[in-house]
Amino acid sequence: MRLISFLLLGVLFSLSSQGHAQSRDYGESLQNFTAAKLLENAGGSHDHWRGIGRLSNGDCTATLLDTRDTSTNGPTPAYVLTAGHCIESTNGNIVTDRPIWGLMRFNYFVDTTPQEYRVKKVAWRSMQGVDMAIIELDVSLQKLISEGIQPLKLARQKPADGTDVLIVSAPQGLVPTDFKKNKLRMAACTLQPANELVEGPWVWRNTMMTRCKDIAGGSSGGPILDRYSNEIIGVMGTGNLKDGLVPCRMEAPCTPVAKFYTATPGNVYGNPADFLGQCFPQGRIVNNATWSCPLYPVFTTVSTDRNAPQRYLPLKKQADGSTETPTWNYRFSIDTDFYRHKTVRSAKDCEKPYYYSDALSSTDAFINSRIGTQPGYYFLCIVGVESATQRPSFGLMGNALSLPVEILADPPISQPVLSFTGLRVNLASNEEPNRTYSYKFGPVDATDCSKKDNYVTSTHLNLQFAETVLPMKLCTIAHAPSGQASEPRTDLLSSQITAQPPVRQPHVPARPQPPVRQLNVPARPHPES
Repeated sequence: MRLISFLLLGVLFSLSSQGHAQSRDYGESLQNFTAAKLLENAGGSHDHWRGIGRLSNGDCTATLLDTRDTSTNGPTPAYVLTAGHCIESTNGNIVTDRPIWGLMRFNYFVDTTPQEYRVKKVAWRSMQGVDMAIIELDVSLQKLISEGIQPLKLARQKPADGTDVLIVSAPQGLVPTDFKKNKLRMAACTLQPANELVEGPWVWRNTMMTRCKDIAGGSSGGPILDRYSNEIIGVMGTGNLKDGLVPCRMEAPCTPVAKFYTATPGNVYGNPADFLGQCFPQGRIVNNATWSCPLYPVFTTVSTDRNAPQRYLPLKKQADGSTETPTWNYRFSIDTDFYRHKTVRSAKDCEKPYYYSDALSSTDAFINSRIGTQPGYYFLCIVGVESATQRPSFGLMGNALSLPVEILADPPISQPVLSFTGLRVNLASNEEPNRTYSYKFGPVDATDCSKKDNYVTSTHLNLQFAETVLPMKLCTIAHAPSGQASEPRTDLLSSQITAQPPVRQPHVPARPQPPVRQLNVPARPHPES
């Protein structure tokens, strides 16, 4: 028996070693974190990625899913996986079984002719919790396979951080002088630790992060692949692809680091797709709640106030010195008979069924509970339920809506810090970040900066003046993200520069206000792009 055991162990070790040695590197020795490789396939070397291509809806990348079931005979639908925002960017609704128009272009290599197929409907799409969509094509999976389009398998579980991955996508604009080269590219990198993500009104609770190169517009929806199995482990969603943007706003997704939410240039994010593996029994997507697939139940919420909920709210001091706690003040409609809600500090906690409110009637739905008294991010969690007795499920909690708000401390807002160069006025290098501005100008005696009329709003306050009659008065106001406004700053613009003593805001010792200046500049400004 011992001899047989030793022999068996030897055979297993040999098979294991051979399997590891013979595992294929789909990255073709491309070094991680280097420039992406433009893919060719005229000779068939990349046939295994013919099922990745361009989805005309949103100009995104999408991937044909291998949903074949050996227990099913005959044709089954063909589904492609992409990002939810490629279909639409609305928040609060999960789209299911909705017809759409569009084209899916497979075989999307630089040296091949794409194969086009019509899009039929949105099978499932979400922007709450995940940024993901499953699209059904107007052709069967078996027909596509017979025409050489190879589907890709979904991974059964999310790999560990540090795993070698590939992103195959069709970014646009990387070669502005030759749009024909905006075809499939392969980028190599590793999975890195990731937390929840906030970008504008959207919150994605389950994310994966990489730092692959050459990810750009059009890469959205591209598959994140295990480098050695070629299985889909995730789908590309967003990234910090531009410098100088305000963290957590559009195109500047932010994630919690220590006590703050930050946006790190070069980070690209996606959503794990391993949970989809059990969602295609008999080759067809499920259309209701099951124990194995968490796509359902779904619900839709719509705000009845376009300005609610606020993204930024101040902590205000009352007359007695106490702090006024801000509330959600959120009116909305929801397509279920009841809903539950709670407030959390980490959006991931929206997926935990604990501490939700009692089931509330959806008639005239209004949430005005207190948010919190400490500065930082808070999240309003909402789930729709059909009855007061409906139990939480994995799918229901995974589809919870998370609405973000940042509570800001309430110190006095300092005036803008400006820089005057020749005929140009713009923000000084030491100006506070994340603020917006208002300005107006006119004759010195007839322009009153304290009056709120005639101010023009500006994001960056970058002005250039043309030669004209002097003198004039320039009025500027800074606005905090919460909407709080500074006292107006006044600059007298004339033929000579005369530095005046600095004007200081009360209770703002950290930064003295800039002086009132007289500048030889003209009277008609226009914003510079």
